[in-house]
Amino acid sequence: MTTTTKETFHEVTAELVTDEHGAAVLLTQPDPAADEPCTVLMHPLQLRHFAERFAGMEPSGWMTTQPVKTLARRLRTLAFHIDFLYDYIKHHSDHKHADLSFELVKVTALTEMADEFCADLPDEDDETARAPAPAPAPKSEPKQAPATTKGASKTEQAALI
Repeated sequence: MTTTTKETFHEVTAELVTDEHGAAVLLTQPDPAADEPCTVLMHPLQLRHFAERFAGMEPSGWMTTQPVKTLARRLRTLAFHIDFLYDYIKHHSDHKHADLSFELVKVTALTEMADEFCADLPDEDDETARAPAPAPAPKSEPKQAPATTKGASKTEQAALI
């Protein structure tokens, strides 16, 4: 076992050691009631987890980096505009004079893809970062039944094709 770093803080010594299994942190604290000091060997990620959990440290995972936050914001903005396009085609386009079945199938697929891309993103900290909702152009409602869920059902999609 090779020690690469050793530091003492409030009678606890932490050593970064490396052996055939990889790196580990060896924590040692003197025990006044016993002859031998108390030691614990743990993986550095375990130590970081406990520090984040119990000491109130800010997590330093992949979702906290600025490029990932920027990408998440952009994905949410894209999803918002896809949802808006879906709603517009579904409820405000001229179905009487144009066959928009292909467009409706494609925008439904885009909506479902955007929802899937954003499903695992953490909640936004800043609600003002969302794109503003553009108002749809006022038009008379088409004579189709409004959809209650996002995306057309399979029978509705088949009827449109």
